[in-house]
Amino acid sequence: MGQKPFLPWVQALRAVAALAVAFHHIANDDITNCGDPAGWFAALTKFFPWDAGVDIFFVISGFVIVHASAPLFGAGGGVKTFLRRRLQRNVPLYWLMTTLFLAVLIAGRAAIHGDIGGPAYILASYIFIPWPRPDGVLQPAFGLGWTLNYEMFFYAVFAPFLRLPRRPAVIAASLLLTGFAACGAIAGFPGPQLTFWSNPIILEFCAGMLLALILPGPALSVPARLALAALSVAGLHFAMAAPPQWRAAVYGIPALLLVAAAVLGAPARMSRVEMLLVRLGDASYAMYLVHPFIMRGFTVLWHKFHAGNELAGTIYVLAGLTVAQACALAVNMTFERKFASLLRGGRGLKNEAV
Repeated sequence: MGQKPFLPWVQALRAVAALAVAFHHIANDDITNCGDPAGWFAALTKFFPWDAGVDIFFVISGFVIVHASAPLFGAGGGVKTFLRRRLQRNVPLYWLMTTLFLAVLIAGRAAIHGDIGGPAYILASYIFIPWPRPDGVLQPAFGLGWTLNYEMFFYAVFAPFLRLPRRPAVIAASLLLTGFAACGAIAGFPGPQLTFWSNPIILEFCAGMLLALILPGPALSVPARLALAALSVAGLHFAMAAPPQWRAAVYGIPALLLVAAAVLGAPARMSRVEMLLVRLGDASYAMYLVHPFIMRGFTVLWHKFHAGNELAGTIYVLAGLTVAQACALAVNMTFERKFASLLRGGRGLKNEAV
């Protein structure tokens, strides 16, 4: 089986998800540290769960792993190839950002919120093992790494099933993850690591994997795809009233609908705006990891130079998002692509979205 075709709207959706998460953090930072005189961002954060971008990422990840790994199912060396590619894609930039975060934390604790744990905690932060922070919160040194702890767990569970044909592999991996989450919810597990990994949010990976199985399928019309997207947005809006323990369902199902809208369509020529979103999607991982540094830098500058009017907060958020996205593109074009090319023996960075 050959390499699966590139699906540009999946990549565009990654850009939207990364921007949503960045907006969630920067807008809340503006409200907390800089003020929101007009109340615009407080209203936006109460109207829509921008942090659901993480759930969209998880569904996309499940989909991508199955769709892009088509040649590896049942192939000799497929497990090794899969793990090598995922580590090359995810680890270098995360390690760099974690190291930078720790360096900034040591140099100036006033600029970055957090504290440094012991050697075991720092090591766990680098090797994707959930470990309690000094304040008891189960989060790595670089806080955004909590999502990578789930990603790496998903890769570790999924990889052995690559020895099977595609459909049995996906079904078996999904059943294992579902059973693991059910055991965690019903009986619980000893220790923070198993408790963390058995969170029902892991079912969002399963949703993405199962969606990949229906491709190639009937192509939905543009109105049908727009209806799916609208239903997803409405579902996320109303999901804000749900208890946090229902996140996997109330965020995960709308996220699945959005990804389905992105993949269940006939190929079409993309507009310039759509092509720009695809390019931003290339840098979505960098955007996710880089934006906290830009946010904290803007907070420090704000306290020194802000004008103190209603528009200042808006400028803070928009400028923060713009600079973060520009930095993410720069990181993608330099570190991500060149380092990946080095690791792959000069073969360059293939698109990892599909």
